[in-house]
Amino acid sequence: MKLQTKEKYPLKITRDKITGRYKAATSIGKLDDETKNIRQELSFIETDYTILLSDIRGLLSEASMRSNKKADPRLYWLIGENILRFVERLDDLGFYILKQNKTFATDTGISESSIGKIISFKKRFSKISMLDPNVSWSKYRDNKAADKALKKA
Repeated sequence: MKLQTKEKYPLKITRDKITGRYKAATSIGKLDDETKNIRQELSFIETDYTILLSDIRGLLSEASMRSNKKADPRLYWLIGENILRFVERLDDLGFYILKQNKTFATDTGISESSIGKIISFKKRFSKISMLDPNVSWSKYRDNKAADKALKKA
């Protein structure tokens, strides 16, 4: 028995310069999919992406308010969690983001390399309870705190 793999369609998310709203676009091949309403799916993605960015900006704001202290790694874990859950929802709908880290970087103000590190960090530490808030984000980001944190978990 041959397993059928569901084809994934590329998704490009852009910001409308006039309205400031996010727009999602995909391949015309998606129209041949069994999906009944592609506009509804894209509208859902646009709304979901807007909420994701709002959540990330709120977490970044919280991190910047703690500028006199070490950045709490749990805030960056939550950012990674939000990004990965969004990507999973897209996958469930049969999409993937073109230039994923670049798209997130552009829309959040976080560098593309930092987005990659945040996602990698979240994948390394599957539970937020594995983190030691007394260890700075930079130690986790540079993978210098992994052993200590894992011993505490």
